[in-house]
Amino acid sequence: MNMTVEIYQHEEYVISTDQERKYFIAGKDFSFYRLNSQEFAAHFDFQQLKFVRTIRDSIAWALLPLIVISITLYFYFTQYHYVIIDQHFLIATLLLVINIPLHELGHILFLKLFYKESEVKCGFKLIFIYPAFYVNTSYSYLLPKYKRISVYLAGNFINSLFLLIVICFFKPLLPYCYLIFAAILVNLLPIVKSDGYYALKTLYNGYNKAQGKIRDFIENFIRGLLMFLFLYMLSYLSELFDL
Repeated sequence: MNMTVEIYQHEEYVISTDQERKYFIAGKDFSFYRLNSQEFAAHFDFQQLKFVRTIRDSIAWALLPLIVISITLYFYFTQYHYVIIDQHFLIATLLLVINIPLHELGHILFLKLFYKESEVKCGFKLIFIYPAFYVNTSYSYLLPKYKRISVYLAGNFINSLFLLIVICFFKPLLPYCYLIFAAILVNLLPIVKSDGYYALKTLYNGYNKAQGKIRDFIENFIRGLLMFLFLYMLSYLSELFDL
């Protein structure tokens, strides 16, 4: 069932709630908290909330990027076999570098499309050994489920469009796109805590909780190692069976 949320303003806080008001999302300065009705009443007066807008949901917003990403992965495998690294690494890295800002732009465009008042903040982090620029999409917590999933998948959606254009119109570039393909997998598969992980968590109504820096580091290291092993095995099997 598609959901509708209502957005309110309370002083410096922006607040989102479902129509039945079973839960509230309250946030400011990129820090957001999920509150039940009792917790919300203890900190806010609903009568003092200033209504901003209603945001309606649709599962189509989540299905569209997922379908495009799936089609891209299928056509890549049917047109070329995946390698984890080869002699084209430098050019492949250049194409990946071009796709990094495109990926982050996708997140920004979808977030602004659904809630133009949202703020964005960019940064850099390491996911295991993978360097990654990121856009803080915390304002997506205000959105209903499927639009929030769409924001998480938007970066891979843009990268997939790029890869589809190469497959359809610039096929000689395909041997140089394996790092883009790997980046899509890293971001999509819920192995590391990236876009696919958060999209899946959102699908089951989950939210992110701080665990502490040491615990986060250990978990991210293990997840990153598993992702690296997966890509290595995929490259090996692709070469072995000429996939």
